[in-house]
Amino acid sequence: MICRHSDLVEEPKANIRGGVGAARGVDYLKIGDMDGILSMGRTTLEPGSTIGEHEHPNTEDLYLILEGRGIGVLNGERFPVGPGDLFLVKAGGSHGLINDSNGPLTFLGVLTRQAEDK
Repeated sequence: MICRHSDLVEEPKANIRGGVGAARGVDYLKIGDMDGILSMGRTTLEPGSTIGEHEHPNTEDLYLILEGRGIGVLNGERFPVGPGDLFLVKAGGSHGLINDSNGPLTFLGVLTRQAEDK
């Protein structure tokens, strides 16, 4: 499989996972493309936009911040995030993301299945 940037289509998004505001994103991988990966994509939150804190009962998800600054939320704890920061929610936890800056906040998200032996 080859995924070329020129072939990707950026889609508008809004109010992600009960959050507020505008965003846009592109999907690199979806279910069936790679064993164990449910999705992988790049999302950009506009200033003031959020991804609502949401639970992951049977999946794990990581956010790798690529550009911008904001507030990460992991199991109710809030903390500053910026380029190069990564946070991971394990199955049974919750997370979200807040762009409280004046510029865009872009991250790579990878959603995986929970390991079956857990």
